Amino acid sequence: MISGRFNVDCLIHDRSGAERLKVIALRSGTPLETGEAVFITGTASTSFKSIPFNTYRNAAGDLVTLSEQTLLAFSWSGSSRRVLYDTGGSEWRVGSSNGSVAVTTLGSGESLLGLAAGSGTGTYSIILWGAT
Repeated sequence: MISGRFNVDCLIHDRSGAERLKVIALRSGTPLETGEAVFITGTASTSFKSIPFNTYRNAAGDLVTLSEQTLLAFSWSGSSRRVLYDTGGSEWRVGSSNGSVAVTTLGSGESLLGLAAGSGTGTYSIILWGAT
């Protein structure tokens, strides 16, 4: 059994002295009760890198194959922004630097992951969630 969540929580307190406060917030939460997760991590240089995601094994040791990806979280450790996108033609792109996590909802079908060329080397981490 697998369970989890994709949460994004942005909260800013805009203050003017001690008497005025404006709160700015943007939140999203998706509980995950069905489906499977795939975790991918690796290192990359400055050139484009195609990233396979059919090598992840779950807690039982079984290879996880997603028939459709629904959600994606991406983090890049390098200080220069790197972009992860679908080389198969879907219209999604996410960018990250300094370990920040970017989350996106994916379109229908199977995505082909590609890390765009950029400056500096680093480590990428990706979580894909979807149906098997």
